Amino acid sequence: MESNVNHYLDRLYEIELALNNNDLNRVSRRLLDLTHDFKCDPQLIENSLLFREQYNLNKELGQSGNNNNQLEEHFLNLIKQLKSCSPEPITENESEIICLAKNIEKAYNTFHLQQINLKLERGKIIGLVGENGNGKTTLLRLLCGELSSSGGTIEFFAGNKQLTTWEEIKKEVAFIPQRINRWWGNVEEQVSFAAALKGYKGIKNKEAVRFIIHRLGLTRFKNHSWSELSSGYKLRVEIAKTLVWNPRVLMLDEPLANLDLLAQELLLQDIKDLAYSAKNPVSVILSSQQLHEVETIADQIVFLKNGRAVFNGAIHELNAQEDYFTLEIDGAFSYAELSVLLEDFKVRIEKNATGFTIYLPKDFNVNDLLSKITNANLELKYFRNITSSTKKLFNDKY
Repeated sequence: MESNVNHYLDRLYEIELALNNNDLNRVSRRLLDLTHDFKCDPQLIENSLLFREQYNLNKELGQSGNNNNQLEEHFLNLIKQLKSCSPEPITENESEIICLAKNIEKAYNTFHLQQINLKLERGKIIGLVGENGNGKTTLLRLLCGELSSSGGTIEFFAGNKQLTTWEEIKKEVAFIPQRINRWWGNVEEQVSFAAALKGYKGIKNKEAVRFIIHRLGLTRFKNHSWSELSSGYKLRVEIAKTLVWNPRVLMLDEPLANLDLLAQELLLQDIKDLAYSAKNPVSVILSSQQLHEVETIADQIVFLKNGRAVFNGAIHELNAQEDYFTLEIDGAFSYAELSVLLEDFKVRIEKNATGFTIYLPKDFNVNDLLSKITNANLELKYFRNITSSTKKLFNDKY
């Protein structure tokens, strides 16, 4: 009970911080998540849905000013009501293994995806990264049963039960390819139909569809057809069609490929929030070439190169493997100026199209290097420590 209460209060505090910073988008999303995850009063659930709906409509129609002030007041009152509640305990979801893939491989005439080991757990996110043509899509299609493997085993579980047929597995696993198939009708009809196929009927169907459409920002688009949607919203519809029936595993192939930076960040945050749901945690595995963005939400990274997993583990483990820091910087200085300035540090500097990569021995302090640059009155425009990033795995030594 205590862990549930603490989780509930932590979520409320997160919502309050967002409200204090006027981030009404996050406030409305996380309030909806809170009332969905915990057994709240039906009127509080209804209010959270109504406020999220109102936020979506205001935002999408470009309204602001008094409407935002009214929303802030509504949100504040709702938070006060939620604070006075004693939420009923939700079912505790301990770390649950959904899939074990052992030494799976796929051999073609010109390409070989070599032995890969994976463990998919509820509430965990795996980022699958690497250049095109290195096996990311092949691995996802093996895991969801679209391809047969050349070796190894794939086992799926639902609680204590092992799923023995792909018919059973596909009731728990969802795969969204990079190229989404065209559908007919409107958004709401499609999401409702997807839920009905998984056994959601009547009021249960209506409630699930209403929640996921508002949650994913599809409120104003629920009556739109395929041709009326951008590629980003088509992807959101596909995710809504999937999450509406609460799969145990969600696999996405290059979901960020056709999105602008803001849309990428919002989608990744939504995936993270919904994957970590207290009520229905999902195991997520997604492929992407957007390294930094994926690394911010992933619990584990698998980096594929020439069909081989050159790294497979938690992102912090990359740091432990190296005896030097790898830094990226850029600013109002030349290659020569930077080289002279850092000569005493005995660092290695590489010039690239977007700035410089610096390799600094780990017995040096990164802050000392930054201070050296700023004290010389050189303008530093960009800095990133990629020691614990898979970006460095693209170089030839791997």
